Amino acid sequence: MKNRVLQAALTATLLGALANGALPSDTHAQSSSLGRRIDNSPDGRVQFTFAARPGICGNGRSYIQTGPNNYTGSFYGNMNDQLRSDPCVAGPVRVVVDRAGRDIISIDTYVGPVQRDPGATDLGEVRASDASDYLLTLASRGEGTAARQAIMPAMLADGSNPTRQLLDIMRDQDRPREVRRSAMSWLVRATENDAMIPSSVTTALLGIARDETDNQEVRRNALSVMSRLEHGAGIPPLIELARATDNSWLARESMSVIARSGDPRARDYLRSAVRRSDLPDETLARAIRGLGTEYATSQDAALLRDIYARVPGERGREAVLQSIAEMGGSENSRWLMALARDENQAINTRRRALQYASRAGVPIADLLRLYDTTTDPNMKEALIGLYVQNGERAAVDKLMSIAKTEENTTLRRRTISQLSRSEDPRVKDFLRDLVEK
Repeated sequence: MKNRVLQAALTATLLGALANGALPSDTHAQSSSLGRRIDNSPDGRVQFTFAARPGICGNGRSYIQTGPNNYTGSFYGNMNDQLRSDPCVAGPVRVVVDRAGRDIISIDTYVGPVQRDPGATDLGEVRASDASDYLLTLASRGEGTAARQAIMPAMLADGSNPTRQLLDIMRDQDRPREVRRSAMSWLVRATENDAMIPSSVTTALLGIARDETDNQEVRRNALSVMSRLEHGAGIPPLIELARATDNSWLARESMSVIARSGDPRARDYLRSAVRRSDLPDETLARAIRGLGTEYATSQDAALLRDIYARVPGERGREAVLQSIAEMGGSENSRWLMALARDENQAINTRRRALQYASRAGVPIADLLRLYDTTTDPNMKEALIGLYVQNGERAAVDKLMSIAKTEENTTLRRRTISQLSRSEDPRVKDFLRDLVEK
């Protein structure tokens, strides 16, 4: 009797709880065990859908756009002219899991109008949180390509906050490199709307970068991800790493990342770094090349011209010449030509300065006049090469003049050899006349 009363009371309690929503419905119970549902499905492909976070759209079969328009969003998949006319439809996300037995072989992700994958078991719509949890678990434990492919759809799930899971994946040295690198790249997107980047993110990236037992490509990727964090959160730690004198690899790689940044703090650090005389040659060269990028100002060019004579290493000096040439402009061109004319410089330096002056846009007339004022055969040989590369009428005229009047027989022969490859009728007539005489 007591058992019947107890059972009746328990039944009433359960029914009341269900009516009040205190216990999960059958649908929620199933969706919370998404992994088991997939495992228990017939062999082959399984598909399910879930709500996408705002701003995610696609055409349901070939492309996904993760931003509100073509300029701020990223495209994934194929986006040719024919498909560009397809409307980009907001959500849901459709995931197709391909299996061999219980092994996950691959994961395909689609957004937009839902289509049935032929031959796939369709589990219908599941909760976005359950989908995200399942996919991130697969990324953290799965094997091969599928583990990497699982990260993107997890990031598209509405309401997901995967930062902690991504941090766990990227720190796990037992995970494949590509999975860890994918987790790092998606970490930037996961935190792009945060008012402040959590310290756990920069701490984790710094830990990977500093870990000499970790794979170098993964460490290098951690440095790159730091430079892309919102609000410039990764720039100060990158500068500290670049200042490290006890780890030349880390300092050099950090310098390379800083050199690609347009952050004002990174630019200021580069200006201070190129003035230093204690940096290893390659590290200094990277700082110099970084200062001379598309963010360079005329003041940066003046700084590089000023420090050139004090740069101790060959790579650093080469970096100055290259940067000055890439910046171009009349002031830089004049400086390079002055260096090429300076007989107190090593001949290799003068020849390199001449090559870079040509790249900087020095008028061909200036290069032609230089031949008549130099006596060094090496410089003349370099100028002949530039005239051949230039190919303008004035340059060809100068080559014919050299072939006719140059007293150095070696230079004459080389010039004639170069001219013999020309298809210019004037050159052919000139060479014929030269032979007949």
